Amino acid sequence: MQRYFLKRTINHEIINLTREDAAFNHFGRVLRARVGTKAEFVDSNQQLVIGQVTQIDANQISMAVIEHLNQIVEIPINVTVIVSPLKNDRSEWFVQKITELGATRIIFTEMARTVADWRKQQDKKIARLQKITQAAAEQSHRLIIPEIDFLTWKTAIHLPKDKGIVAWEESAKEGEISAFIDAVNHVPNNGHLVLVFGPEGGLTVDEIQEMTQVDFVSAGLGPRILRAETAPLYALSAISVLRELQ
Repeated sequence: MQRYFLKRTINHEIINLTREDAAFNHFGRVLRARVGTKAEFVDSNQQLVIGQVTQIDANQISMAVIEHLNQIVEIPINVTVIVSPLKNDRSEWFVQKITELGATRIIFTEMARTVADWRKQQDKKIARLQKITQAAAEQSHRLIIPEIDFLTWKTAIHLPKDKGIVAWEESAKEGEISAFIDAVNHVPNNGHLVLVFGPEGGLTVDEIQEMTQVDFVSAGLGPRILRAETAPLYALSAISVLRELQ
C-alpha cells in the first residue's frame, strides 16, 4: 500500500487532500485513485493511519480514516550522518539509500579534500535531495523524513550527541575492530549517534585530531576500503543488526 507524508496533523477521522498536498497529484493522477482506494498517511506527529477514498474530484480527494496503525519501523537511536558532497550526482543515489536504511539526519559539509563544489547551487541541491529523501521514506514505509542540511565543518562536528564515530581507513588498516560496535551499543534508546565519513580522498590527520578533541572515536569498518558513498550504507546496516535484529 502506498504511503504518503502530510505536513499537518490528522485531528479528525477525515483526510482532505487538495492541490497543495504533494500526495494529491501522485495518488489521484499517477495511481488513479478511485472511490474505495486505500493508502497510508503519516501526519506531522508521526501518526500513521489508513485512509479510504470516499469522494474525488478535480480539486479534492476526500478520505475516511478507517484504521490507526502502530508500527515500529525506525531505528531505536537517532543517527546523523555527516558526509562530503559527492561527485557526479552520486549524492542523489546516496541520500535515497541512506534514507531507506534509517538515517535520521543527513548533513553535507565541505572537508579538506572535498572535490565537488556546491556553494553556487547549495539551496537548489538541498531542495532536490529533500524531495528524494521524502520519496525514499514513503517507499520504505518510514515514519519520518530525514532532514537534509549543508553545514560548515565546525558546526557539523560540534552537533550534540551521545556518541560520535568517525570512520577512518587508518584504523581499519591497523586492525581496529571494536570501537564501532562499542559506541553503537552504548547509545541509549532515543539517544543521538553522529557518524562522520570522509570524501573520496579521505580525511586528513588534522581533521581526525579535531574530531578527537570533541569526543569522536576513530573506528574501522572492516578490512576492506569502502567508497565514500558505500561506507555510510555499511555503517547503517550494521547499526540495524546491532540495535534491531538482536
